[in-house]
Amino acid sequence: MKEKPETPDSVLVQQALAGNQDSFEALVSRYKQSLLGLIYRYLGEYHEAHDVLQQVWLQLYLSLATLRPNTHIKPWLFTVARSRSLDVLRRKRLLSFSEIETGNEEDEAASLDAIPDTSPTPEELAEHRDLQQAIQSAILALPHTYRSVVLLYYGEQLNYSEIGRVLNVPCSTVKTRFHRAKPLLRAALLKGAGSPAPFQGAR
Repeated sequence: MKEKPETPDSVLVQQALAGNQDSFEALVSRYKQSLLGLIYRYLGEYHEAHDVLQQVWLQLYLSLATLRPNTHIKPWLFTVARSRSLDVLRRKRLLSFSEIETGNEEDEAASLDAIPDTSPTPEELAEHRDLQQAIQSAILALPHTYRSVVLLYYGEQLNYSEIGRVLNVPCSTVKTRFHRAKPLLRAALLKGAGSPAPFQGAR
């Protein structure tokens, strides 16, 4: 029996705007797990993550009438989820605003360029270790500028263009940050595996 094709997000948004509660719930069902996972990786606290997720759904409901017809709802949702998560972190004073998105990327690039890229790949390391735990720990060790890109690329399977819309940066910047993040991620995985890491972290 041929499966019924999935209703496009844009159709569900228009139906929800017209008052169709089932369509809104379909959007919630479609993205709740991936959004919760993203928020949890930012906050590390289950109940806080659920609270933020409820804020995301509330903002979606209130924004239905103002969303453009061609809005890609998936990047929009991840943008809201990330913004709300960072709001929580700021309130907890775990991060300053400058640590989240600013910072001198040119200085960071100079230090990254000095790292020899001879370590095993994350995929090779994962063959000998528990993948989820290793990757999670390694991602948490990244500077936040890079962590956002890695989370959205690996965790949510967004492409560079979609990540650029979520983070409100050019696609070229996403590519640069992603390639700078890879040696850091590899070093963190090596450190987690008990091997000497060539890089001890970034401010």
